[in-house]
Amino acid sequence: MWDALITAGNLVFIPGLLTMALNKRSYIPRVSSGISLIGVTTVIAGLIGAGLVLSPIVVAVIGLLWVYIFFFRGQPDAD
Repeated sequence: MWDALITAGNLVFIPGLLTMALNKRSYIPRVSSGISLIGVTTVIAGLIGAGLVLSPIVVAVIGLLWVYIFFFRGQPDAD
């Protein structure tokens, strides 16, 4: 039950992150996205340590979006 609740709560973050990832004019400083990535990694470790299954997978997807944002949205648009 807790796994489903945590999974549903984390699914809410994906549309906002997708919007940032797909918008070429988005700019998130690398310090901010890096700190978020460290936090997401810590949450994944905690969820796996608690024996949950679905929520670490969803949070890993969120982590991958943050990695993409870190590499491709970490520089201000030059135009």
